[in-house]
Amino acid sequence: MIDVRNFDEIRPFRDEEVNGVLMKLLENPSFRNLASLFYPEMPLEDIKKIFSGIRSLREFQEKVTYIVLKKILGKSSSEISCIGFEILEKGKAYLFISNHHDIVLDPSILNVLLFEKGFNTTKIAIGDNLLHNEWIRTVARLNKSFIVHRNTSFKHGYYISQRLSNFIRKSLLDDRESVWIAQREGRAKDGNDVTQVSLLKMLAYGGDEDSFEYLKSLNIIPVSISYEFDPCDILKVRELIEKEKNKHYRKSPEDDVISMSMGLRGNKGRIHATIGKIIDEEFDQIVQHESQRVQFQALAALIDEQIQTNIRLWPSNYIAYDLLLNRENHSDLYSGEDQDVFKSYIEKRLSDSHLDNPDARTKILSIYANPVKNKLRYTGF
Repeated sequence: MIDVRNFDEIRPFRDEEVNGVLMKLLENPSFRNLASLFYPEMPLEDIKKIFSGIRSLREFQEKVTYIVLKKILGKSSSEISCIGFEILEKGKAYLFISNHHDIVLDPSILNVLLFEKGFNTTKIAIGDNLLHNEWIRTVARLNKSFIVHRNTSFKHGYYISQRLSNFIRKSLLDDRESVWIAQREGRAKDGNDVTQVSLLKMLAYGGDEDSFEYLKSLNIIPVSISYEFDPCDILKVRELIEKEKNKHYRKSPEDDVISMSMGLRGNKGRIHATIGKIIDEEFDQIVQHESQRVQFQALAALIDEQIQTNIRLWPSNYIAYDLLLNRENHSDLYSGEDQDVFKSYIEKRLSDSHLDNPDARTKILSIYANPVKNKLRYTGF
């Protein structure tokens, strides 16, 4: 039986482990090749000198991760904006529950913004399906990632979930460190940002007291991250098609690596992050429901409402929505040039991937259109 209080299998590295881990990491040829890409002007010996002086996770993120991410985002995005960070208090821990469209960048962008605004970065929940390569697992744990085990048996899964929930509780309430977790298992392939009730039930395992009084203590904040263009859109279309053909379809580890690489390097256009409001007083209304099942559904709906209404919509979203409906309802929100650029973009994505058919076209347009549809449900415009 799993010891649900022993976190060694899932936790990030501790500060005292960092230097030894980095020195070992530089022995890995794959990581050395990656390091040379991000430091092309720097000999390996100089990279080793930088790494040899790093003694904590904070230092690693400051001297390596932040610099690398800024280079990547500088080349693959035209603008990064954000709102809502003024509600955060330094020294206070938050549970950021976010929509999830990119394997690596969703939490990374949040951490870049937190870092630049003088806040501590978050711990990051990451699925073990993305960590098949040992050096990727190591880099993830150096960036404060903790591991979510998936595809386990029902009985084994209960203890896995309880340990994960206990770890999140310890991080937030004991260590006073914020945590990022996606609102669902896996990325939203079709652009629909919906919170899984099972995620909220997992979080509640960590509470010895009343489930919703405990969840209230976690300072839950919904986060919305939006990309003008999704570098992995065509990969998501292909996956949706494959799943329709074969309900047992599963991506290979190689597919996940391709998604990570394409998500990092591909064009994202403009990026925007919105920090929502802490879900606090709403718990008083949630617990009025007699059924706990309905209570969890109500909490999920509150998170969904914030995430979907706080999404920054781009011309690409409105154009896709109008194209799907064969209307011009939102033509005042984009120009003719915007429309021409987006249409050309979609046609090239489909053509280059040999998916130039009506079904694939509908699916890729839906990825961009669904955030509009979801927001309209709440705002009406």
